[in-house]
Amino acid sequence: MDVTADSIVYRAAHELSTSADRLSAEVAQCLRREVPELWETSDIARMTSENITEHIVGILAGLEHAIEPSRIDPPVADVERARRLARRGIPVSAVLRAHRLAQGIALDRLLEKLPRLTSDPELISAGARQLIATMTGYMDRTSEQGVVAFQEERDRRLRWRLTVVNEAGMRIGTTLDIARTTQELADVATEHFADLVTVDLLESALHGHTTTAEDPLLLRRLTQRSVTDGYPESTIAPQQLHTYPGGSPPDRALTTGQPSRHHLGGPPDHSAVNPELNRAVDAQPVHSTLVAPLCARGTTLGVAQFSRDRNPDLYDDDLLLAAAPPRTCAVPVSSTRAGAACSSSPSSPSTGERATPATARRSGPS
Repeated sequence: MDVTADSIVYRAAHELSTSADRLSAEVAQCLRREVPELWETSDIARMTSENITEHIVGILAGLEHAIEPSRIDPPVADVERARRLARRGIPVSAVLRAHRLAQGIALDRLLEKLPRLTSDPELISAGARQLIATMTGYMDRTSEQGVVAFQEERDRRLRWRLTVVNEAGMRIGTTLDIARTTQELADVATEHFADLVTVDLLESALHGHTTTAEDPLLLRRLTQRSVTDGYPESTIAPQQLHTYPGGSPPDRALTTGQPSRHHLGGPPDHSAVNPELNRAVDAQPVHSTLVAPLCARGTTLGVAQFSRDRNPDLYDDDLLLAAAPPRTCAVPVSSTRAGAACSSSPSSPSTGERATPATARRSGPS
């Protein structure tokens, strides 16, 4: 049988397909090192591994059967995976880099086989051109489809986030009643992005007390709401005074004024320092939590926590989203606090001059 460029491409692809698992492992090892964003969480890492394997199997099958690049089917889940990466806030540059690296490794392994299949330099050159054209055509097409799906999802998420933020501005703070305002915050959050919401206000903020940095951050649980009544059973009752352990996510939110996100069962800095949340996790399948301070006029007034179980994915956009309603909530709470302070003590300092424990800790010694 005559040896042709088509035949050596077929044989190279066929031989490599018998060790596709090793090739997938090599690509995965490279991407772990070069594109760590795709391996930060177990679910995305698993999805990335599946995607690598399916792309390799697909392109090798296409080469074996001499299918035109435009007719090689990408993995069925390819578009949905691109959307999921967009929801998780993975940069599109990281996605494209992963495509290029994977293509380079697979192409190198195919090209290495050609000199073993023929000693004719012209056939080797023709086979190499055919491999490069097919691989490049396939990767260009699948990358373009992925980027389109990625951008569509990003745009959809941005529109949704803007809608929720606008709705929060209209629904939260309709009165100067602090309890009602925090309940409005919980209502908006559970309707849109959380399964469980708790809101704690600093006792000093509620009563306008001036405290020192050495005082514990004493909080009062004003609101807790879940999508299901009694779920999960909280160890802190409404109106109960309590504190959070130093270094826990709520404590860090109060002392730094910055929101944070935490995957339960993930890295060591998650809820292990939050006993209440740990007990909730033991009882119910909470997957992730967003912790956001309630800040207004330069003062931290409390902390809100948004937990999920129905959808374990926790996105970067949600971190930005979770910070907006608490800011909206904090303004009327701060106004009520200021009004109460002024009415009870006309000569007392203004709200902006009072230092809550959180503010004092952030400021440090002068």
